Amino acid sequence: MTLGFFARMVVIVTFFVMAMADSVAEAVKEERNKAEELIQRLEKKYLSNEVPVILQKLEKNELSMSVINAFALEQRLIIQSDLRNNALSLHRFGDSSSKVTNKFFYRLVVNEMSASEQLPALIQALNISESKITKYRPLAGAQAYPAYTTWLANYAQPAEIAAALLINFQSFGKNVGRMAKALKQYKGLSDSQLEFLINFSILPSGFREQAIAIVAQGLASGVSESDIETRVRLIQAYERNFWSALSSIDRQ
Repeated sequence: MTLGFFARMVVIVTFFVMAMADSVAEAVKEERNKAEELIQRLEKKYLSNEVPVILQKLEKNELSMSVINAFALEQRLIIQSDLRNNALSLHRFGDSSSKVTNKFFYRLVVNEMSASEQLPALIQALNISESKITKYRPLAGAQAYPAYTTWLANYAQPAEIAAALLINFQSFGKNVGRMAKALKQYKGLSDSQLEFLINFSILPSGFREQAIAIVAQGLASGVSESDIETRVRLIQAYERNFWSALSSIDRQ
């Protein structure tokens, strides 16, 4: 074989590799576009401008402290559950070859650990004693949300979890942002006491992009858009149940 033959083979192989790389890049880009379009559609469909009744009352300074206290105590249980759930998801997917998946679930664990450290300041600011914490009886409607996120952590795929949490974090964040402003205005709580609420009111930098990347990977591996939408629809329903359950306290 001549040197010219080897040179031609190198050119052919190089061209083939480059063509394959371009094809893969184009496929990844297409899935990314599909994922972004899906998330935008789900945000439009499931992110509502409706304000929970208890927040409407709080913003008029008409909400009883028993409801505000119940919110904090329900969150205390939810944060404990979510921390375990996110740790389970990290255990399930932490060895994934996808770096964005690893970072996403690791980030969830770190964020929940921070939230668990911030919540006691709010509980203390509301003068909730250890005795009240011990005697408090959780609301079934409020705890339906962590029951569902437990199901997600055990059985759902990363794309389903990422989409559900991305939509829900925006919904919950909008509501607790309003709550923080009202508690500061009417109850005189400081930013440090409201840190739990304030931090949840802002979607972490890059979180949306990470979630979309994971959804794109899921779509590419065969996860259906229908299954992803089901997870979003259900978690948003349980989110509404949480706020409705708290409203029931004010009617007692």
